[in-house]
Amino acid sequence: MISKRFSFAALASALLLLAPGVYAQQPDYAAEVLTKGAGARPLAMGGAFVAAATDATAAYWNPAGLALIDDIEITTMHSAQSDLQSYDFINLAFNTQSAGSYALSYLRLGVDGIALTNANSPNVVGTTTYSDQAALISGGWKLGKQFALGGTIKLLKTDAAGASAFGFGSDLGLIFKPIKELSFGLVARDYTGGSYIQWSGTATNPTQVLQPSVTLGVSWTEELGKRQKTGDAPVPVSTLSVNFDADTLYGPKGLNNYHLGLEYWYRQFVAVRAGAESKGFQFDADSFTPSAGVGVWAYLFEIDYAFVANSIGGIHYISLITRL
Repeated sequence: MISKRFSFAALASALLLLAPGVYAQQPDYAAEVLTKGAGARPLAMGGAFVAAATDATAAYWNPAGLALIDDIEITTMHSAQSDLQSYDFINLAFNTQSAGSYALSYLRLGVDGIALTNANSPNVVGTTTYSDQAALISGGWKLGKQFALGGTIKLLKTDAAGASAFGFGSDLGLIFKPIKELSFGLVARDYTGGSYIQWSGTATNPTQVLQPSVTLGVSWTEELGKRQKTGDAPVPVSTLSVNFDADTLYGPKGLNNYHLGLEYWYRQFVAVRAGAESKGFQFDADSFTPSAGVGVWAYLFEIDYAFVANSIGGIHYISLITRL
């Protein structure tokens, strides 16, 4: 039985490598805030989370995963790069037990205190702020014992030096869990033919388009050792998860995005994570992004840390999940 399961997982992974080329669309880099990820846990695993999203951050990664949360979760995350750019995420997710699960999320990517000068002098005459923001309204519902379906509505706003942009979009997600250890995930972003962002306060007031994209993922989780009773329930000595995602963000360039992540939990108390993101399986400094992190779960709280390397140094992420 185990060998058949691994064969099934291997076949699925092979299909994932081929699928993005079919759905690839012309990229547009508007709404940068939506490209950063959410939660230190998935970011430590290279963003390989579409099939493994079972916490409140599923609102970002795959809204179908919201159907798998218990009760109420609150997630906050902060990161800063070179003391200039800051990125924040906060959301509230809750399970109604009878009518699905829902989440409200807010993301902000910003640079504050940007110096302004005039054409006649290098002297600073003031400061301004750049901010890229998104609000997400998400829901997830179970469809029987093996399927979950989810959707997200995205409200977008950008402010930059007197100009501003507004837009909206929507995503759909699906999770299929044929057996306990194995999950498949699929997310179709901006699936309605593209999401539009309209600028105002500029010379031309352009309209930017977020092109449709598809992400496919697979996750395998194996319990290691016999379960031991801790409190009222038996807990695995340890678990190991292997996640793989493939998406279409760079498809027209022949460079699909691939994500690989590993997560090891000891007694469901301490986690060690590692991962990588690669554009088209290239491994230069601009195309290959390794990551790593740790997590600690204590009673109602989980504290996660991630470091994501890049060509200019790296970014530190810290997040807190509260489960009520």
